[in-house]
This record gives sequence, structure tokens and C-alpha cells, in this order.
Amino acid sequence: METKANDTLKESVNNFFVSAQDSGLELRQGQLDMAMDICRAIEDRKSLAVEAEVGVGKSYAYLVPAIYNYLNEHKQVIIATSTIALQEQLSTDVKKVLEMIGTKIPVFIAKGIKNYACETRLRKVMVKNKSVVLKEVLQSVKSGEADRSKLGLNVPEDLWQQICGISYTDMCMSCKKSRSCPYCKLRYHLRRSGGIVICNQNLLAAHMINIENRAPGIFNTHRGLYIIDEAHNIENKIREAYTVSYSRDDLIHLLLNCIDMTPYKRKSEIRAYALDTAEDVELLFKLLVRQVKAQSKALDADTSVYHLEQNPITDGLLRRVLNRIKHLDERSTVILQDGIDFLNKVLNTKEYIVWLEMDGKLKICVCKKDIRRKISSMLFPYRNTTILTSATISDKNYGTARDKCGYYLNSIGYPIIGNVSEPKPSPFNYAKNTMLYCSDALCYPSLENREEYRRQSIDEIVKLLDVTKGKSLILFTSKEDMEYVYRKLSNMHLPYKILIQNKTSSQAHQLEKFRTDTNSVLLGTGTYWEGINIEGESLSQVIIFKLPFPVPDPIIEYKMSMAKDKIRDVAVPEMIIKLKQGAGRLIRSSSDKGIVSIIDPRAGRKLCNFYRATILDTLCEKNETNDISVLKEFWNRICEEEL
Repeated sequence: METKANDTLKESVNNFFVSAQDSGLELRQGQLDMAMDICRAIEDRKSLAVEAEVGVGKSYAYLVPAIYNYLNEHKQVIIATSTIALQEQLSTDVKKVLEMIGTKIPVFIAKGIKNYACETRLRKVMVKNKSVVLKEVLQSVKSGEADRSKLGLNVPEDLWQQICGISYTDMCMSCKKSRSCPYCKLRYHLRRSGGIVICNQNLLAAHMINIENRAPGIFNTHRGLYIIDEAHNIENKIREAYTVSYSRDDLIHLLLNCIDMTPYKRKSEIRAYALDTAEDVELLFKLLVRQVKAQSKALDADTSVYHLEQNPITDGLLRRVLNRIKHLDERSTVILQDGIDFLNKVLNTKEYIVWLEMDGKLKICVCKKDIRRKISSMLFPYRNTTILTSATISDKNYGTARDKCGYYLNSIGYPIIGNVSEPKPSPFNYAKNTMLYCSDALCYPSLENREEYRRQSIDEIVKLLDVTKGKSLILFTSKEDMEYVYRKLSNMHLPYKILIQNKTSSQAHQLEKFRTDTNSVLLGTGTYWEGINIEGESLSQVIIFKLPFPVPDPIIEYKMSMAKDKIRDVAVPEMIIKLKQGAGRLIRSSSDKGIVSIIDPRAGRKLCNFYRATILDTLCEKNETNDISVLKEFWNRICEEEL
């Protein structure tokens, strides 16, 4: 694809999309508009936030300007995403665009270190484990391929955790295998090369924090263009990077290390004091576990985040542990400053948000309250361009482009001088091919009504499944609700298979069963709200069990404390963005057709909640009804047109 030397960026990009039609690339107006918006931002050296609904083709819309800009500036381009699946898809897309342009640029996929086999750890495991699969992994690593997804081998998860990399530290560079290690080589190129880097958002956050702390960056510090896809996740990713956490085991390890490293003459004294301190730690965490259990019973939705209730007992224990660790720091040869700093932050609730996290094991977590300034200074330095894009960053459909994305932009400290594009609407025919059903049949979903709501939901769900003859994804905000509905539906001998989200991290098997068994019904929560991409008849209906209002955890409560109206300004925008993600599972291609059903009466006509209008306005499905007979007529018409 020819480009003249004096072409502007806009001209080069426009010519690409016009000419690409000859190569079979469909010209989509929303895609071209988005690409032109990105060109303007690059030329003006400003940042840009742009929402692009499904079908716009946002990947090509940012890849084409990014590549042409790289050919002009030769500065490393960073593209950060939330999922490995999107990283790998983008790698394919980049190669296609480069081929169409007729040029070559280095392309690196940078995943977290745990996605790569470590030869040193692998050889240690192989001393006792002589399995064939480990020999094959070793052969691949020696030939230069350590990426788990490219090995083509079925390595069990528990075994992979024994052989993968743990963390990239100075020990990696001093390792005898560092010169041949594929991951060490990758990190070398990320820091010193140009080209296009496709990484996850966690890695980008770690890079920016390293730079802020004047430590070596992960990527080339002569930054070029930053592109953040699935940008609705970036606030949480950066907060995670700034969060410090300690489990019971972490604090105990700190104390045991203090004993081990103390000279023999003083070991007896330090040992007795450290073990007494360990008993206080044990007691503290027993009390915190009780807090988590009590809070969990009072919640109506899933969460791994809980309040640390600093009553006189827990507060006293925290101060006691802090003072004892300070004493050990003074008396022993081990530096315990990290633990001291952590506990000081936990007790400083004026400046820090403190919470408990239960994800396998209990941790105390702490982070600065307002990280918006941190995000803003890292992502949007003056005269640098960062592109933010997602299908779900707007929480309303009125006002200016900045108003529409106001909640999200405020949460990340987006600069006033930054550009904000009008959301790019999907080119798919939602008006003809979709319908929204908002039920008024169920009781109000309060905690007191939970059992009655569940009981009533079964009849309504069965009626809806009958409309599409299965072919449905049911999304929940609570595993308890999901498991209740699964048990009830499974025992009703319905004419379609009922599937439920796996308890393990890998969901590929269940999703494949759902995809291939066309009439099956899949129940899911958590990542299923945004992590599913199933085209075709198998997913003809998305049923929303309850509106996904945020759990009032310490982070959300802090945001609410800063808002004029905590419901309108925080709870509803959070719910709308999550609801758009869930409803977005329905239409994944131009030929898809289907129904979004919300059985939560808070979206219905009878209750007349103020946010019902926002729900109807922001979802792509504009044909709305509360009458199942109308829904059946719509679906029968769709099915007849298919014949």
C-alpha cells in the first residue's frame, strides 16, 4: 500500500482504509472516524478518550495510525490490554496491517512472567519428576520458546506453577541461564528496542511506577504513543499496582526471618520476642477472619473485598504488633522497615484506604485514597499522547462527549485539555435484530427478600428460556444466587442442558460446550460479564439476574464520600458500565440476533426508578417491552426470517 513521503498522518491513514477495501477490508465509517480522531490527537500531541461499540473495528482504528506514526517517529509504541486473548489477537492484526502497508516493524508480546517456563525451576522439578511433558517443555525452552500458549503442550495447572517464572528480579539477570532465557531476552528487547509492544495493563502500570520511583523502566523510556484498550479497567490495574498487602504468612515470615538472621549471642532474646509477636499476629488474623465471615453473610453480591473494622480490639492489636516490630527492628540486625511502613499506613485511615481481601487467603491491603493524580501524571504527561478506548466507558447518552464519559474520566484524572470523541456507535442493526425485556414480575431484590426473589425468579427464567428454546447466558452478581438457580433448573428436566461456570480459573471447556451444544444454557458470574465472545445462535439471549450495582466496599465507599450524590454520581454509573458489558455479550457479529432480558424489577416500568431511563438510553437494544408475548412474537419473526 503506497504512501507518499510528504503525506500527512491523516492522509496516510485515510488512504490506507480507502485502499484496503481492495484487500477485502470493509470500510466502516465509525472506524474511519475513530482513526481520524486518533490522528488529530497525535498531531496535536494530546491524549484521546474514545468509546467504540462492538463492530466498529477499534483495533484497526488505532493500529493503522500507530504504525504510520511509528514510521515517522521511530519511538516505541505501547499497546496495553486486559486479556491475553486480546494480546494475541492484536499480534495477528498488527502483522496483517504491516503486510498491507508493506513494511516491517519489530512486534513484541509482553505477558506476565508466570506465562513463561523458567529453565532453572524446570530442571529442579525434573530431578524428581521424569514426565514426558516436562522433557518436551525443556526442549522448547532450549530452542527459544517458553510462552505457555505457544508450547502446544497440555501442562496441568499445578505442575505449571512449579516450573513457571515467579518474579523478574536481579536474581534473574545473575542466573546462569539468563543469556539463553527467552523471558530475559524479551525484557532486554522491551527496554532497549523500538517497535510495537503489546502488553497487559499490569505491566504498563509497573513500568510507570518504576519510572516514578526513578528505577529502571520495563519499556524504552523514550516513550512514543501509548494505547490502552479495554481502558475501563485501567483505574483498577493502577490501584492494584499501588496497593501494598500482607497476609498472616507474610508477617510471620518477617518475624521468622528476623530470628534466622540474628547472630547466635542474641538469638535467644530475639526469638522469644519475635514468637510472642507472632502470637499477636495469629490472634489479629483470627479476629479479621471473623469480620470477613460476618460481612459476607450480610452481602447480597460476590466480593473478595471487605472492611477492616478498626474497633478498639483490632486497633489495639495492630498498634501492638507495630510497636513490637519496631522494637525488633531496633534490636536485631534485620531491617524491618517495609513491615513498619505498612502497619503505619494501615493505622493512617485519613490518607489511606484500608481493606481486607479474601482470595484463597486473607490479606490486609492499603492504598493511597486519591490515586487520580497519580494516574493523571503517569498516563497523561504534557505533550504526550495516550489513547484510551473501550466499548464501555460512557455511563449516559446525553450532553457533550466528555459528559457522556464523565464518571470514568473523573475517576482517572483525565486532563481538561485532553480530547474526548463522540462514542462510535455499532454498525450492527440492533433496531431490527434485538429486543430488550424488562420484567415487572419479581419482588424488590432486597436482602430481606432474597429467598423470595430467588423463588420467583425460577418461573420467570423458565418462561424466558422457552422463548429462545435455551441458547441463553444467565449473568449473576452472586455465586450463591447462581448455584441456587442452577440446582433448581437442573432438577426440572428442561429440554436443554444446564451448564454452570467452572470453579477453576480455566473456563475454556465450559464455553466450548456451550458453543457446540446450541440449545444449552450457561450460568456465570464475575469474568463472564465481559470475558465471553460467542458468535452465532448458541448465544441468543442474555438474562440479567440482578442489576450489577457495586458492592459497597471501602474503595467504592471512598468514592461515594467524595460525591455530591453517592447513588447518582457513583452507584448508578458503576452499574451502567457493568450492565453494558454484560449486555454486550449478546451481539458479537453483524449476523447475530437476540434478546437482553433484565428480570430485576428496578429496571422495570412499575417501580419507575430514575435510572431506568439511563438504562434504556445507554443499552444498544432500543426495542423494549415488559410483555413476554411481545417478546415471543419478536423472536418468532426473527426465526421465520432465518428460514
